Amino acid sequence: MTFIQPKPNAGSSLKSESDSAEGNPPSNHGPRSGKSNKEIPAKGKTRHLQACLNEGTYIVFDIETTGGNPEKNGITEIFALRYHKGQIIDTFYSMVNPGVSIPPIVRRMTGITNKMVRDAPPIKAIMPEFIRFIADDILVAHNTIGDMKFIRYFAQHDCNHEVTNYFMCTHLLVEKMAPNAPDKSLRGLGDFFKLPTDAQLHRAEADTYLTLELFKVLLQKLEDKGIKSIADAIRFQGDFESGTRLGWGVKAETLANLPEGEGVFYLYDFSGHVTFLSSAHSIGREVKRLQKLNALPKQLLRAVLSSSDIRVEETPTAFAAALLEAQSLVRHRIRFDPANWHQRTANFIYIVKDEDAFRLTTGPLVADVVSFLGPIRGGKDITTLLDHLARVLNRKPAKKGLQILPEEWPLVDAFFRRKRLVPSLKEKFLSFFPRFEEKHRHLQKIRDQLSEIAIPEDLYGANICSGILAVAVEDRWHLYCVAVGRLQSEFSVQGDLVQGLKKNDLNIRVYRQLKDALREISSVRQPLTYGDAILLNRMFWWAFFGERHENVRVMTLDALARL
Repeated sequence: MTFIQPKPNAGSSLKSESDSAEGNPPSNHGPRSGKSNKEIPAKGKTRHLQACLNEGTYIVFDIETTGGNPEKNGITEIFALRYHKGQIIDTFYSMVNPGVSIPPIVRRMTGITNKMVRDAPPIKAIMPEFIRFIADDILVAHNTIGDMKFIRYFAQHDCNHEVTNYFMCTHLLVEKMAPNAPDKSLRGLGDFFKLPTDAQLHRAEADTYLTLELFKVLLQKLEDKGIKSIADAIRFQGDFESGTRLGWGVKAETLANLPEGEGVFYLYDFSGHVTFLSSAHSIGREVKRLQKLNALPKQLLRAVLSSSDIRVEETPTAFAAALLEAQSLVRHRIRFDPANWHQRTANFIYIVKDEDAFRLTTGPLVADVVSFLGPIRGGKDITTLLDHLARVLNRKPAKKGLQILPEEWPLVDAFFRRKRLVPSLKEKFLSFFPRFEEKHRHLQKIRDQLSEIAIPEDLYGANICSGILAVAVEDRWHLYCVAVGRLQSEFSVQGDLVQGLKKNDLNIRVYRQLKDALREISSVRQPLTYGDAILLNRMFWWAFFGERHENVRVMTLDALARL
C-alpha cells in the first residue's frame, strides 16, 4: 500500500494527536501505526459545525470504482486531502484491489487496469486507515452521495464502523449557486469556472485537486450569499439526510417569540425567497407542528429544511388569514400547497382545459378549470355520477382523468351548469351536410344520455359562493362580501348579525353591490386563473365546512334578499 506523504504549504506543519484533542485537525497516522481495527474511533459529533466556513477542516476526496453498486463492485483508488484554513495539511492515497474485474468501459475512462490493482491491498486493509484519516471532519466530493455509498458500505461491512461525518457536495452546491453552468460534470465545471486542471481526470488524485479548486469557488459564493457557518452551508445544499440531522435552521429565539393568534407565516431561505407559507389559527402552534420533521411530507420537509428565517402577518380572523394565504400564494409560487398541510380546502368535480382537449377529474380547483361542481362531500352519489359520465362518453378514465373532446365539452359544460341540452344553430345547420351527419348523431346521443342523469342537489357551481361570510369576533361580526369567491368589501356589525344587516338597509346595499359584481364577473367567461382557483378552494371550505370548526355564519344572496 502506498501513501503519498503530507504536502504542507510553506510555513505549515503537521499536527500531532495532542493537537487533535484540542479541536485541531489530526494528522495521518498511516498504515505503519500498528493500530488494530478494534481501535477505530467510535462515531463522534463534528466539532466545528458552528465554525465559520473559512475556519473549518474539510476532507476533500475522490474514489474510483468498478461500477455504481458497492454490493457488486469495488473501489480501485482512493485519494483524500485535509484542507484547513486555506491550506492542504495532509493527504491520503492508495490503489485498491477491488476483488472483481474492472470492466472495459471503466478501464478506458480511468486508465486503471486489472494489472495495476492486482498487487494492491484489498479495501478491508485500507478502510481502517481511511476512517482514522477522515476522523470527524467534513467530507467534500463531487457527487458526494454516490461516493459516500461506497465509503459507508465498506466501513460497515469490513470494519463494523458507521461513518457519520457530515458532508458537502460540490454538485448540489453548484445546482444552487451556478444553475446556468451548461455541464455540471467535474470537467465541465472546471472549464466553466476556468479552474486549473490535471489532464489525467477520472483518476482519484487529479479529481480531488480539481474538486478542491471548485470548492474554493463555492466557499466564496456561500460567503457572498451571507452564509457564514458550516452548518448553514450544509443546510443550504439541501440534502434530506444532513438537513434532518442538523434540524431546522431558524433561530430558537425566533421560534419562541411567535404569536399565538391568527395569521400567515412565511418561511424564507438564505436567498430571501419564500419556501413555504400557510395560514394558521395559531401561528405559534402551527409552526411547532412543522418542527416534527419525521411527520412532514417529503416536499414540505424540503421547504422547511431549506429555510433559515420566519416572518408572520397577523390577521383579525382565521378567515382573513385564509384570504391572505390565497393572495400570498399568487405572489410566491411555492411548490407545496399549504392546503395539503392544513386541509382547509374543498374538492370538486371539474373540467379543465388540457392542451387541445379537456379533462374531467376531481380534487381542489386548479388553473384553467372551465366549469365545476362542488363541494364534494363523499358518498356513492359522486361515484355514480362519474361512472355515468364515463359511460356516456364511452371511454375509460385515465390516471389524469376522463378525456373530453373539444366538440363534447359544450355539452358537459351545459350539463354542469344545469342548462337545457339543445343543439346550437351552427350544429343544426351543419347536420344537413352528410360529412357532419355522423358527428351530429354522436353529440345528440350524448345529449340524450346526459338528460337522463341527475346531478346531486348538494353540488353547486361558482355562483353559490356569493354572499356574506360572517366571522364572530368577541361581541361583533366581521363581514366579508364575496362574489364568486372574490372579496368585494368587508366591514363589521355589532350584536345580532341579522339586526346589524337590517340596520340602515345595509343588507340592501350589500345585495346590490354583489349583484353588480356578479353581473360583471359573469359577462366574461374565462378559465379560472391560479389565484381564482385558490380563492374558491378556500371559500368553499369556509362556506360549507367552516361552521364545524369556527363560529361562522354564511348568508347567500337569496338569504340577503329575504331580510
